[in-house]
Amino acid sequence: MDQIFINYRREGGAYAAALLDELLSAQFGEDRVFRAPRSILVGSDFARSILNAVEGCGVMLVIVDAGWLDKFGSTENDSSPTCDWVVREIEEAFRLDRIVIPVLLSGVGRLHAPGLPETLTGLAGLQYLRFDYRNIRQDSEHMVEQLVRVCPGIAKLRDPGCQRFVRFRWFRRFLRYLSRVRRDK
Repeated sequence: MDQIFINYRREGGAYAAALLDELLSAQFGEDRVFRAPRSILVGSDFARSILNAVEGCGVMLVIVDAGWLDKFGSTENDSSPTCDWVVREIEEAFRLDRIVIPVLLSGVGRLHAPGLPETLTGLAGLQYLRFDYRNIRQDSEHMVEQLVRVCPGIAKLRDPGCQRFVRFRWFRRFLRYLSRVRRDK
């Protein structure tokens, strides 16, 4: 139960989920961070793979983008497993008593129970983390600290030689670009 499960909607949170996957994998190892497109092997049963990963996680990060709440209205709050995998994953994490942490992306306000499916109203009372494109490094470092606090087993997996999150050349270039853009504003 020392895996981090990244729950997100493809419509708005996919890029943030992919970036968090890279950052957290660099810190804890790819085998300790689950994001379905990268983690599920081709030809594997999708439903079984997802539910096994939720069962094996210690922490679920729920990526909440600006349109996240609107998606629930489109299914009339029907949270049956065949309708919405985002809901199903969170419900399963609650059922298994896993740590669930909402991660609010840039501009997203705190979650409130009205508007959430009945089975997810517990999200509104949970302490959240922020992940803002203007503060990627700071928010990521804070997230790692918090993940280690709430799931101490993850700390044992940290690579002590990894002083920074960035291990890929393209990502270092991306961060340099972002810092230049911030300075120019």
